[in-house]
Amino acid sequence: MFAPSAARNVAPIIEAMTPFLPDTGYALELASGTGEHVIAFADAFPEIVWQPTDIQVDRLISIDAWRAVAGAQNMRMAQMLNAARDDWQAGAFDVVVTVNLLHLIAKTEAQNVIRGVARALQPGGRWLVYGPFRSDGGFRSDGDMAFDASLRGHDSAIGYKDIEWVQSELEAAGLARVALVEMPANNLILVAQAPVT
Repeated sequence: MFAPSAARNVAPIIEAMTPFLPDTGYALELASGTGEHVIAFADAFPEIVWQPTDIQVDRLISIDAWRAVAGAQNMRMAQMLNAARDDWQAGAFDVVVTVNLLHLIAKTEAQNVIRGVARALQPGGRWLVYGPFRSDGGFRSDGDMAFDASLRGHDSAIGYKDIEWVQSELEAAGLARVALVEMPANNLILVAQAPVT
């Protein structure tokens, strides 16, 4: 499977991620989609072992196909995981990466993602969240406003989340914001960290 947006944004995402990743460790990607991001992450960060996940069987097959073609030794087989559930568990990871998920789920589901990530991170572990956000209730561009309206037209429960709300939920879950990185096309990467002790 191929996603045109993945081909456009994977290089800047990797560049932005680099300062915040450990030299070695274990990383979980939530909602891996086609698998194009995680296979690029595995190539760019070969000393990190990557665990991709998704909720759709066809995407799990695609992820494993990308893995097989690349021969990625530091990438595990894709696993079924619904991080929007309130009871999900995934072990202990040094890094969690989430690309373009929060605006596609409801607020309560986003809360479940945040709380689950807090459970899944090792002490001092980091969560990198990429995607579009609102700020102070406003959109960062007319294109963002139109995209959000389109999303809500299909499902009124989903849509852009305020970055301030996400940060508040992170703090409530025991995570601290480390950085907020500006990305192309008005996207952001929010970096959060679990307590060291």
